[in-house]
Amino acid sequence: MAAMAKSSFLTSCAAVFLLLAGWAIPAAAQDAASVPLVLELDIPAREAAPAAMAKVTSTPKTVQLERRFLDRFDSFQPNGGTWRHHYNHNSYDSFDARTLRGNLEQQLYVDPGFKGTADVPLGLNPFEVSEGILHIKGQTAPPEHAAFLGGFDYTSGMLSSQNTFEQRYGYFEAHMRVPLGQGLWSAFWLKTHHAHTPKGLPAWPPEIDVMEFIGKGEDTYYVTVHWDVMPDNKKSGDTVKRARPTERFHTYGVLWLPDQTVFYLDRRPVRVIETKSNHDVPMFMVVNLGLGGRWPGKVSDAALPAQIELDWVAAYQVPGLD
Repeated sequence: MAAMAKSSFLTSCAAVFLLLAGWAIPAAAQDAASVPLVLELDIPAREAAPAAMAKVTSTPKTVQLERRFLDRFDSFQPNGGTWRHHYNHNSYDSFDARTLRGNLEQQLYVDPGFKGTADVPLGLNPFEVSEGILHIKGQTAPPEHAAFLGGFDYTSGMLSSQNTFEQRYGYFEAHMRVPLGQGLWSAFWLKTHHAHTPKGLPAWPPEIDVMEFIGKGEDTYYVTVHWDVMPDNKKSGDTVKRARPTERFHTYGVLWLPDQTVFYLDRRPVRVIETKSNHDVPMFMVVNLGLGGRWPGKVSDAALPAQIELDWVAAYQVPGLD
């Protein structure tokens, strides 16, 4: 991680070297080294937002954004501040709050206070900060805790800003590197709280998947939007290729506007779709490392332990939109 250390001195030296050599510094490379209070992004024209996910072909407009949220993970205390480590339903120790059974995921998302079926906290901590990087680790559950984990053989970590930071519209980004391996499912995504859903309707969809990486693919990640109401819910997505998300840190972002939703890689727009019918309510952010499931297949023990390396998570507001 030394190559990605947050050092303004090294960044400045690199910039001077490039300028002296007569080379231009790409805007995205400059942006990826900082998280400014005001950020300007290129966006497609309004009429360029199709019904299905499509590549961005031109960006004749720009939008200015004001930062509302930033966590650089210079320090981290589980269950402190913004982040919680389970889906906020049922009880704190409920297994259903710590995995998505419908996906056939094989892990429980844990934190040091999680008890499972034990009488006292198990002290399982999948989080570690090193040089300003938060490591979120997935691994085989310790044998001494197996009896308290409801038959789950693996543990991992998730961050959720549910009930602490939620926003309608704006730009959301995470600067991260993800692991390679069979059955690993890394994700950065947005979801709404049931409190924002009309009474009697389920709280899913809506969902915006800013980045999903299936660990057996080396250079491709996925962007997707989910909308409408179950059981008639719909989705549209696409792949972003040649990103190699396991080899280097990237900034994965989405600009969510009333008329269009634009996906970004290192702050360059790569995919666009019209904003869907029920994507007009506040959403919260989630970063998680899933282990196994319908999509990635069963996790391989040879791929573990594995970790997401998370440098920062940020959110911006579009002035005039709430």
